[in-house]
Amino acid sequence: MNNMVGAEFQNKNFGQDILKNVEIKNLLNSLEEGAFVVDKEENLVFYNDAAPIILKINLNEFLYKNIKLIYYFENFFKNQQIPEYIRSLASGYKISNIYRLEDKEHYFENEKIDLFDESGEIKGVLYLVRDITKEIRLETALFNEIKTDNLSGLYNSRFFREELDKEISRCSRYGHDLSILFIDINNFKYLNDTLGHQAGDEIIRFTGETLKNSVRKNVDTVFRYGGDEFTVILPNTPAKRSTIVANRILKNFDSGFNEKLKVIMSDENFNEKLDNFILNNDGKSKKIGLSIGISGFKKDKRAEELIEEADIAMYRAKRGNGDQIFIYGE
Repeated sequence: MNNMVGAEFQNKNFGQDILKNVEIKNLLNSLEEGAFVVDKEENLVFYNDAAPIILKINLNEFLYKNIKLIYYFENFFKNQQIPEYIRSLASGYKISNIYRLEDKEHYFENEKIDLFDESGEIKGVLYLVRDITKEIRLETALFNEIKTDNLSGLYNSRFFREELDKEISRCSRYGHDLSILFIDINNFKYLNDTLGHQAGDEIIRFTGETLKNSVRKNVDTVFRYGGDEFTVILPNTPAKRSTIVANRILKNFDSGFNEKLKVIMSDENFNEKLDNFILNNDGKSKKIGLSIGISGFKKDKRAEELIEEADIAMYRAKRGNGDQIFIYGE
C-alpha cells in the first residue's frame, strides 16, 4: 500500500516515543490513508488526521485502550472471509475488511508494519487503512456494463461462456456434477405481435426474475442467452436432479404470468387485448409458457458440447407444445 512509509519507518529510531517525534507525526499526517500506531499491548497510542475521517468516528475515546475496542479492528482481526465475487472485482487491490459506514458497505485495504526499537525487538505496529470503496464500485459498474444484459438485468451470454468454462474446469479437477438449463419462452413472437413490444420487454424481465427466484441463491447462476432464451448453470447438480429446479421454474412462471400481464398492460385497449390474449392462452397452440432443455456434464465434455446438447434438448421440449422438460440423451 505504501512502501515509502514502511521504508521511512525502518530508518527511524523507535527507541524514542512516537508522540515526541515531530518528523514521524508529520509524515503520518500527510498520508491519505488512516494510520494507527499501537504498542506491544495493542493499545492505540497514535492516529493520524485521516483516521477519524475514514472511519467516521471520534477516536479520542480509544487512545491508550486496546485497538480491538474500535469495531473496525475487531472486525478486521476476525480474519473476515471476503466473498469471491468481490475479490474478483478488486483487480490490483487486496480487500482485507468489509465494514459498514452510514449503513453502506465500504471496502478497505490494510497494511501492517512492525515497528522496532534500537535492539531490534518489536515496539509496536503501524496499521495503514485505505478506503477503496470508490474504486470497487467503479469496477463493479464496469463489470455490470460488460457482463450484464441491459433489458433483463441478468448476466449476458458472454459471461455465461466464461462461467461455464470455469465450472467445467472445476468439475474436471474435482469430479463434481454440473448441469445447465436452456430455457425458451414459447410463442414469444405471438405475445409481441398481440400485446406489443413493451409488454414483451416486461415479460423478458418477469422471466428473468422468475428464474432468479427459482434457483439457489449464490450457488446457481442465471443468464439471458439472447432474445427469448435463457440459461442457468447448476453446479454440483446431476442432470436428473436438475429437473427439480426446472419444475419449480415452470410452476413459478405459470402461476405469475397472467397476473404480470394485468399489471403491465394499461393502455385504452387493455381489456380487449388481454381478454383475447387469455382466451388464446388457454388453447394449446398459443399458450405462453417455457420449454426447458437439460444437459449434464460428463468427463472430458467441452463447453460447446454441453451447450449444443442443452439446445437440442430444449427444442425437443418445444415440440411437445411447451411447458415441458427434456434431458438430453433420455
